[in-house]
Amino acid sequence: MEDKSKVITEVPPLDSKGNPKRKFEVKMRALGSDPQKDGVEKAVFIDGNKIDFKIDVIRFLEAKRKGMDFLIEEQKRIEKDFVKSVSDAIGRRITSQDIKRAILEGWI
Repeated sequence: MEDKSKVITEVPPLDSKGNPKRKFEVKMRALGSDPQKDGVEKAVFIDGNKIDFKIDVIRFLEAKRKGMDFLIEEQKRIEKDFVKSVSDAIGRRITSQDIKRAILEGWI
């Protein structure tokens, strides 16, 4: 008889200092019971917990309307704020390169 009570866990890799990395996931999730009606959002999860980060869409669209220079500055501000949010969530300073690697590898 097969034992179905086994728990499968994923062992995190270690960073350059020998500390375990944290699970990093980007997921789409429904904002309500009906995604067609309520919409969906893209969210970042670290160790299964959603980080608190939102883009001010009105500010972004206003920058886009003003022109490429404003849009580039707004994108830089969004990136800086996102890096800070992820850093705060994991309790250490990270870079945008760390995030790009985490998106590919699944660990930060």
